[in-house]
Amino acid sequence: MSSTAIGVSLSMSSRIRRGGGGEVDVERVLVTASPTTLKLNQTRRVVAGRFLGMKKRFHGTVAITKAEVDDGEEKMTSRNMRVGLICGGPSAERGISLNSVRSVLDHIQGNGISVSCYYIDPDLNAYAISSAQVYSNTPADFDFKLESLAQAFASLSELAEHLVSAVDIVFPVIHGRFGEDGGIQELLESHNIPFVGTGSVECRRAFDKALGQCIGFKEPSKVLEKRQQYKLRQPQLSVMKASSAGDSKQPTKKAVARDSSFNPDRFYPRQRGSDFPETVIEESNKHEATLDSLFWLVAMTRHRQYKDPPSVMPKVAFGVKDSIKKATELILEGIDKRVVVEAFIENAYEFTAIVLDVGSASDCHPVVLLPSEVELKFHGSGDTKENAIFDYRRKYLPTQQVTYHTPPRFPIHVIKSIREEASLLFKKLSLRDFARFDGWYLTPTSNLASSASQTLTRSGDIIFTDINLISGMEQTSLFFQQASKVGFSHSNILRTIIYRASSRYPQLSWYNYDESSRGSKTMETPGDVQKVFVLFGGDTSERQVSVISGTNIWMNLQRFGDLKVTPCLLCSSLSNSMGAFPDKTESDLDNREVWLLPYSVVLRHTVEEVLAACMEAIDPDRARFTSLLQQQVKEDLMNALKNHSWFARFDIIDEVPMRFSLKDWIKLAKESEATVFLSAHGGIGEDGTMQALLEDEGVPYTGSGVHASRICMDKAMASKALSHLSEFGVQTISNEVKRTEDIIHESIPDIWDELITKFKCLTLCVKPARDGCSTGVARLCSSDDLEVYVQALRDCLPRIRANSFSKTHGMIEMPNPTPELLIFEPFIETDEVIVSSKSSEKLSWKGSRRWVEITVGVIGKHGSMRSLSPSLTVKESGDILSLEEKFQGGTGINLTPPPTTIMSKEALERCKRGIELIAKTLGLEGFSRIDAFVHVETGDGTNKEVMQVMAIEVNTVPGMTPSTVLIQQALAEQPPMYAPQFFRTLLNLAAQRV
Repeated sequence: MSSTAIGVSLSMSSRIRRGGGGEVDVERVLVTASPTTLKLNQTRRVVAGRFLGMKKRFHGTVAITKAEVDDGEEKMTSRNMRVGLICGGPSAERGISLNSVRSVLDHIQGNGISVSCYYIDPDLNAYAISSAQVYSNTPADFDFKLESLAQAFASLSELAEHLVSAVDIVFPVIHGRFGEDGGIQELLESHNIPFVGTGSVECRRAFDKALGQCIGFKEPSKVLEKRQQYKLRQPQLSVMKASSAGDSKQPTKKAVARDSSFNPDRFYPRQRGSDFPETVIEESNKHEATLDSLFWLVAMTRHRQYKDPPSVMPKVAFGVKDSIKKATELILEGIDKRVVVEAFIENAYEFTAIVLDVGSASDCHPVVLLPSEVELKFHGSGDTKENAIFDYRRKYLPTQQVTYHTPPRFPIHVIKSIREEASLLFKKLSLRDFARFDGWYLTPTSNLASSASQTLTRSGDIIFTDINLISGMEQTSLFFQQASKVGFSHSNILRTIIYRASSRYPQLSWYNYDESSRGSKTMETPGDVQKVFVLFGGDTSERQVSVISGTNIWMNLQRFGDLKVTPCLLCSSLSNSMGAFPDKTESDLDNREVWLLPYSVVLRHTVEEVLAACMEAIDPDRARFTSLLQQQVKEDLMNALKNHSWFARFDIIDEVPMRFSLKDWIKLAKESEATVFLSAHGGIGEDGTMQALLEDEGVPYTGSGVHASRICMDKAMASKALSHLSEFGVQTISNEVKRTEDIIHESIPDIWDELITKFKCLTLCVKPARDGCSTGVARLCSSDDLEVYVQALRDCLPRIRANSFSKTHGMIEMPNPTPELLIFEPFIETDEVIVSSKSSEKLSWKGSRRWVEITVGVIGKHGSMRSLSPSLTVKESGDILSLEEKFQGGTGINLTPPPTTIMSKEALERCKRGIELIAKTLGLEGFSRIDAFVHVETGDGTNKEVMQVMAIEVNTVPGMTPSTVLIQQALAEQPPMYAPQFFRTLLNLAAQRV
């Protein structure tokens, strides 16, 4: 039985109200809808039905014959499995949760699986959201409009009642509280809803850092025997609690002693079972000297340290007094009432390992994939100990401060021990489906960070420190890195987890795994295969964002069956490490290289990481070492997977990357008749150089041509090109261009006085003249601020730390190499738009200037570029949008389109016309991004049809990360353009270049 329907899902209540208010129990048939067809799915007594997307209850009956019921039951085995993804949550990690759920959605939708998305806000209110909202940069993009655009549930229980009839299995993708602490699991269990992952009781135990580390690998008696043998005296971990009189009171030293929530007689801290004794920090004279000579790592007990937001990330303390001080600071953040204090270990090697359960039904069969070594690197000034923490920035944002090695550069017997013991711990904790274990390998040179002369720990130990029950699943996460090294694509590993989880539930035995596990591209198209080279990387400060953009483009385009898409890394030039102000000579271009990358090598966060992975892959010894471990892991997996109908095969071959000179790579593109999708931000990828090289060889490419690229890359030149458009409402900002070398050697106060006198302003904006986006862009409020900025250039710092200037600001990524020219402009004050983090309904607009900042994409052919709906940018950490706020999911707020309370529909259309005029004047084509200030209340004061638009900059190779605002703008079109279609459109435009 099938009937046409659009956007409807209907489930009938098992208790139907009569007109007189009475109720009657009836056996009803559950009816659900895909986006295109309404199908009869199954017979069930259901509860609480409603139309999806509507808030009013549906009352009434539907006449369905028994023949239709029988027909539906026969067809059940051929219908899709309905997976419900739940993201968000009350923790500061809800932005990361949105990144993860976006990735999961992208890679499981279709081919036997249909997906519905749900969101839990910080106050634990539940909503059914559209997939378009999943592509937002951060939940704050849509929090304030959920009540009007999403289906709201009156309570979590009502959400659960809805899930009973709307989905077959739930995949929770909530990181931190309510996601990993057993909260969402308990809700699902109470309504008998199948779900992926560990049960609620086991989650609570594993999520608590203190309780989780109370569980050893071996029996307590064995540990006690080892205690006598090794005579270890050093306490490794303690728990500090807030005073019982109230969280606001500072814990005393006595609070270090014990946490009454568990038995200190059976406390096994950070141990490998047999090698560490049970210890508790006690306030006694014999420990006082040792305690005060140690560095300590202070972190929340119930907040995974790898995912802590900057305000609650782990801290390094020296001695007990400093530990108490910093523990108090964390407690007062309000995240938890308890704080873990761990000994800080120096010269140890950090690792992380994904555990995959490949058993069936109630049989647990954990297999640990290839672990990854986490190598932290220190750059610039700052406390070395504080920099030695694998924090939020290193974990989720592209940075040179961390490098991953998969597999680790450990002895093979150590890797074997990590895999064996992580597997044992997985079973001992009764975990399910998958998890991530983090820990340390102590080499002979490892020691506790102490000024004491005595050795306080043994070498050769493996210490597990953290358990992540819902690992981060962004596109290039460690989860997918490790899976790809042993043959799993993103889709394959996610489906393996879902199918393994469903095997626990007899009610899902109807599903036809054979059909869905065969694997196929999402959009098969007959005909010849078109080759596409996606180029990303380079040597600019935007190169790390470029890696994420290129990876996203590659993943989306490879869904098309008529495309053969190859990811390509543009390597840093030699001049990048040879000093400032390099000349872009022909020899410099000769020194550049391009690598053709295999699947597993692409999944990295930075250019340097990808390049290191390439070098490891072509190193014969390293390749043999990796191959040996890969075969072992695959054998362990296949011993179990071969027995399951839902697993077809490994679908990724770990190939060797190929290395070309830039010129040879362009020749290869020509010979292959490939189209180059440009995603190298800034530098030769955006300034017309690469465009000219490709044009010379007749290779088609995406984006604007040579002339437009050169103009837009030079901010002063672009401003001059638009200066004649003032009568049409397009304005430019006055500027002064200065040589960096001159500024470094001149009097800073004199320069400051000269600039503020010229611009008649009190604050300035400084930016590189020929760099992209937010690199090196800063607000300066005094000559002292200018001195800090210039000193950063002198010292070639990679970044300026947050709040280094007189006015609060976020971290500023600095250009590399040092720019030859700088532009100074008067700082444009805009009205402050605030999206409250406390309430999902609060949107406030402060100020009377009526100027706001927008960013908007333009798309189309030369001379007829069309503006997408602009996005209102909301700055979270200062007055300048950071690279992270522009491109990294969970770190910036964009309102698309601008709320009508700020910009009316009429003003929005006038704004788009002004943007299109800028695009036409600059000769843009294909796709570009324009940042501008707009005056939301009309134009020049006389002509209401003209709106004041003040151009900031134009990016001809804009960021295309999974959370970029440009995807949100494409989704706001009618009809919406999802990411695959959006990138395919840009590719098609390359073939239509004038």
